[in-house]
Amino acid sequence: MDFFSAPQLLGYIAYAVSLTGALQKNDKKLFLLFAASNALFSIHHFLLGNISACLSKIIVGSRMYLNIYFKGAVIAYPFAAIALISGYFSYKNPYSLLPVAAVVLATFVAAYSGGIKLRICFIFCCCLWLIHDIAGRSAGGAVEDITSILIYSFTLWRMKKDQKKSLNDSGSSVKLQQDRAA
Repeated sequence: MDFFSAPQLLGYIAYAVSLTGALQKNDKKLFLLFAASNALFSIHHFLLGNISACLSKIIVGSRMYLNIYFKGAVIAYPFAAIALISGYFSYKNPYSLLPVAAVVLATFVAAYSGGIKLRICFIFCCCLWLIHDIAGRSAGGAVEDITSILIYSFTLWRMKKDQKKSLNDSGSSVKLQQDRAA
């Protein structure tokens, strides 16, 4: 594998965009940056001959962008169906099913959830993609998956810390109000 070929370099650029997205606590910014990253990764996978991954990235990028404006069944069911159909027609080997599984799972979680649950799902989906990207010889994809798992974990920690601080702050104000009333 040539780590500095045009497809791999494009994968590294897509990785940088994805990395920026993974650092976002704001879901809208996360979805926009992931839409751009997935567009770049779709070209990367096409150039590597990973058609199932290419189609999955197109589906994910489109869905990520539309998730800014739409939630629920209007997003989940059509995109899951498109992912399953594309997976059927682009099947090459068992590894080619992993991106499809990640797309379907992330589609439903992104459509019906957000915040912490969304990022936990993304960690699991990154594990599926990591296995695929190693098998499909996608250096940029594998690096992105490993880094995203770490960044999502860090972002989860930050979000939990903010959540705990918020609960402590609201608990303090309730205690203060109770003390004033007494």
